[in-house]
Amino acid sequence: MYTFCPECGTVFQVRADHLNVAGGLVRCGECRHIFSAVDYLHEELAGAREALAGYGAVRDAVAADAGQDEVDSGRSSDDPDLVVARPLVRPVFASDWSGKPVSWRDVISGAGIGLLILLLGVQWVYFNRAALSADANWRPTMDRFCSILHCDLPLRTDLARIELLNRDVRKHPREKAALLINATLVNHAGFAQPYPVLTISFSTLTGTPLAVRHFKPAEYLGQGVDIESGMVPDTPVHVVLEIEDPGEDAVSYEFNFL
Repeated sequence: MYTFCPECGTVFQVRADHLNVAGGLVRCGECRHIFSAVDYLHEELAGAREALAGYGAVRDAVAADAGQDEVDSGRSSDDPDLVVARPLVRPVFASDWSGKPVSWRDVISGAGIGLLILLLGVQWVYFNRAALSADANWRPTMDRFCSILHCDLPLRTDLARIELLNRDVRKHPREKAALLINATLVNHAGFAQPYPVLTISFSTLTGTPLAVRHFKPAEYLGQGVDIESGMVPDTPVHVVLEIEDPGEDAVSYEFNFL
């Protein structure tokens, strides 16, 4: 069977042996109020919940029950015969029946907690701004975010929009066992992006790899180029490299960007 505390409205499940102790009086395990479980007894949980829907009328009836109040006041809170009822359901009542009014301290505490949660979210976005800004969907939001906080964002990257306009690999005219490489790169994206790592691989006639070289931007760009500003859109970048000749078996080569 089920009963509920008339003070805080917590629902409990009770057994017959509970009701036989101390004449059916129990102490609420939620608010410590002593009440008669028999007065609010229902055979089904649904019945107890329906009674709680009209809790105002029930509470008025309990307050008017002077005989029950006398029984409650005559019992000591330390009486060992009382059964401490364990909460089964904690319903949320209308604010009219709230035992504790909302104070300014509660409002300030809630606002402080909300501010701390907001600050935590801002910190997470700040420290993950590089990964978030790499996503095209997040980039506009991150641009606005950093315009407010005055933080730097890494340049967007779209290697598929970098085109190799021309390339030429030939014997070095002055150095023995060396090759001279000329190439032109163009960024066709609508934004400046980082200079890529330039990869040149050599292979045999059968496709067997012989040599691979990776060149960082500082290795293939001139000293007057501002690497940090990235590749300006639709502006050719000329590359000149001098590398060791991988040998006569290297009959094909390939350029890639990383």
